Amino acid sequence: MSKSNDKEYLIQYLKYLKRYKLPLTIGLISIPLISLAHISQPLIIKYAIDNIFLPKNSEKLLLVTMLLTLSVISEFSLRSLQSFLFQFIGQHTVTDIRKDLFRHVTSLKMSYFDKTPQGVLTSRLTSDLESLNDSFATGVVTLIADFLTIIGVLIAMFYLSVELTLVTLAISPPLFIFVNVCRKQLRVQYNRIRSTIGKLNASIQEQLEGLGIIQQYNRQNFNATQFDILNTAYKKATISSVVYDALLYSIIESMASVTLGVVIGYALGFKNGDLISIGLLVAFIDYIQKFFQPLKEISNKFAILQHALASLEKIFGLFKVTDVMPYKDQQLTSFKGEISFKSLSFHYPSHPDKPILDNISFNVRPGQTIAIVGPTGSGKSTIVKLLLGLYEGYAGSILLDQYELRDTNTKSIRNHIATVGQDAKLFNRSVLFNITLGNPLISREDALQAIKLANAEHVIDGLPNGIDSPLNQFGHQLSSGEAQLISFARALASPCPLILLDEATANIDTINEHAIQKATSELLNQRTVIVIAHRLSTIQHSDHIIALKNGKIIESGTHSQLISNHGFYSKLYSMQFEKT
Repeated sequence: MSKSNDKEYLIQYLKYLKRYKLPLTIGLISIPLISLAHISQPLIIKYAIDNIFLPKNSEKLLLVTMLLTLSVISEFSLRSLQSFLFQFIGQHTVTDIRKDLFRHVTSLKMSYFDKTPQGVLTSRLTSDLESLNDSFATGVVTLIADFLTIIGVLIAMFYLSVELTLVTLAISPPLFIFVNVCRKQLRVQYNRIRSTIGKLNASIQEQLEGLGIIQQYNRQNFNATQFDILNTAYKKATISSVVYDALLYSIIESMASVTLGVVIGYALGFKNGDLISIGLLVAFIDYIQKFFQPLKEISNKFAILQHALASLEKIFGLFKVTDVMPYKDQQLTSFKGEISFKSLSFHYPSHPDKPILDNISFNVRPGQTIAIVGPTGSGKSTIVKLLLGLYEGYAGSILLDQYELRDTNTKSIRNHIATVGQDAKLFNRSVLFNITLGNPLISREDALQAIKLANAEHVIDGLPNGIDSPLNQFGHQLSSGEAQLISFARALASPCPLILLDEATANIDTINEHAIQKATSELLNQRTVIVIAHRLSTIQHSDHIIALKNGKIIESGTHSQLISNHGFYSKLYSMQFEKT
């Protein structure tokens, strides 16, 4: 990451910190006060040695004791206050960033998620943000305090003895050069760590979600090998950072001991004893220790700072992703259910040379049930995705009650559409929540009625707390068919005038499928329905059937018309009938 990007991301982070100006101001004011209290203590001790203990003059002993006590108590109190304030600011700032980042991520286009592993995004929203919080509270702030302490110590050292201070500083240049080299290397290693851990999280999530398939095909060893490659890369990056960290600490520790010895030797061996008092020497030794103490910890502080900069790059770099659905002023405030597709063509952004839909046109009237059939890859589900605004960039026109879809606000469109897909998407919440999704317009009674219409009452009766039972592990305690019935109830509970059924009955047995069709026939007659289906027996009573192949409409009409044509649809139906 370049220095310009560093600056840009730090400015963005500062905007979040500015939301908490009062605690931030108090915390920043406490930093120089803490340094002042910390630095004053050796001076007070020097005065006590040279003016009270050696001359045996106890006249000012009480005053000096009170000053030293006040200095120690002030430092302790201010450090405690500072720690609380910066932890408070850090936690609130990270919460604000996580909230904004989550909103940003969930507003991205589906094309972004097609190429980005979920584990990487999970790392951005969790471990990267926690690293940033730790860095702010224990790294950045203490680096500022350490810098002020070093400046204050040098001022006090020059005040006590210019010569001894110059001797101390003569050893510092090589040290600072070495620190800078290690700092750059630590930055490289921590960038590797943050990148690798994102890939590691993605691999863990992917393999746990697909564990059933992995075990069925006995691919545990292969997947363990792939995981071990990522795990080893993470280990190597971490060990490299530890090596530089340990090397930096040991060099500084050694330089501190050498400096202390040189200064003491210079003071006692090369200078007349009467020019350097015992109190001055004691104070100077204390100041040397205070000078090197921040430097000893600077390796850890730099490590934390590199963590912070690496996390800033990952977090605010994600904010820079522009694959967001653009806001459109035109709102679909009401929707009768009329849809018109005119010369519609589309290809996915990741495959620009592979057209999915090729110049298709058809109309859907309000209250009509349209079925779309065809082999896998013919573009059936793509039509649903375009209607939902999950993808943009289509050619031609899609009109919703004469409103062009590409010019209409996506959220307002989705307010009028309910969907049921082939795979049931359930959340680790109650059955009631999974049906209403927290929509206050859908009452408990509406949910219960939807369950009845979806013929899912036996599913609810089998749960310990009925409709209030939690669905743990995303509904894994339910069969695929039972989970799909809950999804179907979710769509039926919604007042949306358009229902999209994308292989909605694929995981439901024939008995339940017929029961759903019978129970919902009256309700669906009041809405516009688009059905994507492989099982042609489920769409015989549709008002209109469209057959797709290779993204083109091969034929269309009612079930009886298409059967009598003895064309593509008739062959598909005959094949399925023979199998049955």
